[in-house]
Amino acid sequence: MAKCKYYAKENKKVGTHSFYAVPVPNGTLTFNEVCEEACENTSIEVSFMKAAVTEYMKAVKRNVLKGFRVALGEQFITVYPNISCSVKDKEVDGQMVVATAKMVTANNAKSRLGATVHTKFSAKFADEVSWQKIDEKTGAAIDDEDIVDGGDTPGGSGDDSGDTPTPPPSGSGGDGGDDDGGDES
Repeated sequence: MAKCKYYAKENKKVGTHSFYAVPVPNGTLTFNEVCEEACENTSIEVSFMKAAVTEYMKAVKRNVLKGFRVALGEQFITVYPNISCSVKDKEVDGQMVVATAKMVTANNAKSRLGATVHTKFSAKFADEVSWQKIDEKTGAAIDDEDIVDGGDTPGGSGDDSGDTPTPPPSGSGGDGGDDDGGDES
């Protein structure tokens, strides 16, 4: 069973007594390291794996730039073009400016790459992971807080599309998981 770490952080934007869990990665694997591991116990040369994956990702990029949703593996991750833009009423020079749909334009937006994780993959992950709470400052384990998920966590959008939105990077402001509800499988 995989053991992942997390710490609790206060959500100061919401107010007092609001906390959320922040996962702590065990490190970062390079493309080469993952290719080497993928080739273990196979007759595939690492150079062939790297070449195939590199060309596959070029095809993914071309198709996402054409506006397609593109699957990365069977029932794994889907990437897609995404845009982040919102407007709201605001006061300018003492006058209230009312937001309209016409104000939502690509010029005011940020282009993003969206990604969704298939719910079957998320459920399998939840079945195989355990979480260890750690102290945010010292990294020391907090033993009485060892949690095993057990796979009962829905972990996603709550729809039946088969995809679980991936949260945006911290501070990005985007929702990272706009999903039209389609299933790529």
